[in-house]
Amino acid sequence: MEQQAPLQISFEDLSYTVRVRAQVGPSGGGLLGRLKTIGSKTRYDDKIILNRITGTFRPGRVTAILGPSGSGKTTLLNLLAGYESSGTVGGKIWVNGRPASGASIRQLAGYVNQDDVILPTQTVGEAITMSIVLRPPPLSSMPPNSAEAAAESRQKHAEKSTEQNSGDNNAETDAEASPLPLPVTIGGRAPPKSSVDTKTEQRCTHAIRLFGLEKCQHTIIGDSSAKAVSGGERKRTAIAMENVTQPPILLLDEPSSGLDSHSALMVMHQLKAVANEGRTVAAVLHQPSSEMFELIDDILILFEGRLVYMGERAGFVDYLAQLGHPCGMYSNPADHVFNSVLYDHRLTKHMGSQAGAGERAEWLAGAWQASPEARQLQRLVDRPELCPISALQFRRTSSFQVQVRYLAKRAARNAVRNQLIIRIRLAQSIILGLLIGLIFLNTQNRPVSVQRQNFSGALFFTSVTQMLLAMLSVVNVFSQERLVFLREWQSGYYGLPAYFVSKNLVELPIQVVLPIVYSAIAYWLLGLRSDGTKFVLFTVVCVCMNLCGYSFGLLLASALPDMSTILAALPAVFLPFLLFGGLLVNTGNSTVWLRWLQWISPVKYSYSALSVNQFSGYVVDGQPVGDQYLDEINLGPFSTGENIAFIITITVIAWVSAYLALLYLTNKGRGKMVNATKRLQEELLGPPDQRFAQPNAAS
Repeated sequence: MEQQAPLQISFEDLSYTVRVRAQVGPSGGGLLGRLKTIGSKTRYDDKIILNRITGTFRPGRVTAILGPSGSGKTTLLNLLAGYESSGTVGGKIWVNGRPASGASIRQLAGYVNQDDVILPTQTVGEAITMSIVLRPPPLSSMPPNSAEAAAESRQKHAEKSTEQNSGDNNAETDAEASPLPLPVTIGGRAPPKSSVDTKTEQRCTHAIRLFGLEKCQHTIIGDSSAKAVSGGERKRTAIAMENVTQPPILLLDEPSSGLDSHSALMVMHQLKAVANEGRTVAAVLHQPSSEMFELIDDILILFEGRLVYMGERAGFVDYLAQLGHPCGMYSNPADHVFNSVLYDHRLTKHMGSQAGAGERAEWLAGAWQASPEARQLQRLVDRPELCPISALQFRRTSSFQVQVRYLAKRAARNAVRNQLIIRIRLAQSIILGLLIGLIFLNTQNRPVSVQRQNFSGALFFTSVTQMLLAMLSVVNVFSQERLVFLREWQSGYYGLPAYFVSKNLVELPIQVVLPIVYSAIAYWLLGLRSDGTKFVLFTVVCVCMNLCGYSFGLLLASALPDMSTILAALPAVFLPFLLFGGLLVNTGNSTVWLRWLQWISPVKYSYSALSVNQFSGYVVDGQPVGDQYLDEINLGPFSTGENIAFIITITVIAWVSAYLALLYLTNKGRGKMVNATKRLQEELLGPPDQRFAQPNAAS
């Protein structure tokens, strides 16, 4: 197999500007100032996030991006990874001397977000296996000894730490080995082997060994409400999910944040092992410890969007001394640069840390540009690695069939492991069936007026509850999965069609079974007509209304960003359906200019179908009381079958709208980059920029 070519990312004068709403000045502040702005055109200002940054990420090295909060660290990483799209980008980016952009680098790079969004019911091993199955590694070769290298690196550090402070190290190791609360395993043992092939299993085992996840590989990920793996294990799992795809470039946003010192150091050792494979690793780090600092190869420091240092770690302390800020022998250089260089602790002791930050950033950036280290950096940018990029290095995705099959299995497994939700929904159907059946028990034996009232109330209640409960159930579940879907889609696990199809394949059987259970209980207790055909039609209407509520719930959860917004919008969507459902208002005699609302109400069609099914041809003591009642309530000319067809039509429209809402959500802000994979890859496979005349000058 072809060996991976080393990839070097270089960028020059990289800038990023966003448009922000202009603040009202002092003369126009207060209530009067706000009143003056009513009706006037909103003014926007340009805010510079990154200000002409020049640097390079070299293969086989770990580059740490440091700086205080708000300095542009994450923006720089997102820009290079193709995750920033709302602002204006300036400057040039190259990969091995080929002109590139964030979108094209995305074809080569794995990206680990700061917050780890993983489906909570997956185990560590299943999450890593999913990444392998849905995102097969590039066709280039994988170094075989990376796990051993990481283990050796951890062993060397453990021996060194033991010599320095054995007691503290033992305490940290014990804490990592036995996190609290205890991990939650499935059945207390490993789940049965899946049908993944041997090669996939080998890659998963390799990743588990590399990141030290052997003890928790069968433990579910969990979430804030059900803790399972520890924070360090969760972070290492997220990194393993990206690394297992063998991207030649690995970008990480604060991989050590929120971890204890021992877990953070373990992550750093593993990143060092990845870099030793010849891959390019760049990570935003937040206050690295002295031990972590020793594992860094190159450092990039940002302050107020400006570059104040970019070079090797070995020369960092000497550069600070040249600036007049020598680092003490026993001080952590990372702490020193924050406390004494970026911010002078003597000046900020009694004032905010941002005092004079802009002027100080400008001075530090000017000092950097005039330094020999900056000229050395420019030489590295001018003479990059120029090895041709192989098409085998591009990230891959599995076929549509593989995606649907795997996602359907995962969704089914997720439903099974969320047994409480299924049990509650089943109990809901049984209880409601018994409740309405017992309230209107044996209505057929009561006077005609009572029968009409009871049957109408029961049928309307059935129409409303079947739709509303389905809406609420899917809104509650999908709104939680929405963030997981977005993160996995952005990371290239699968396409929207595969996700949408697999989601519905698993949910539809549940949405069909529950109304059948309800109908089997309620229909006979109510004393509705003892006719098998009538019972089947009653059940079909209930199933259709359940599916209709499911599709509307899916639409709301797809179109709206969070649960609070969904709950605020749900009454506005459902109440008009309820009001024009045919029972509360005689729609045939309602206000003319509002009467059309009845024809878009699925509750109206459901109530009409159930009423026609029950009352059409219904005779009591030889009197056609059913047909007379249908004429009185004026539900429309449609038969039961026609009303069912209208419900199905509305359901399909809502389903399609839900898909379009997700399509808009996934494509939002991407513009012309959508479906441009082939063009982006062709740019990277082309010849180097004419600016780089000397081949392999960097070597």
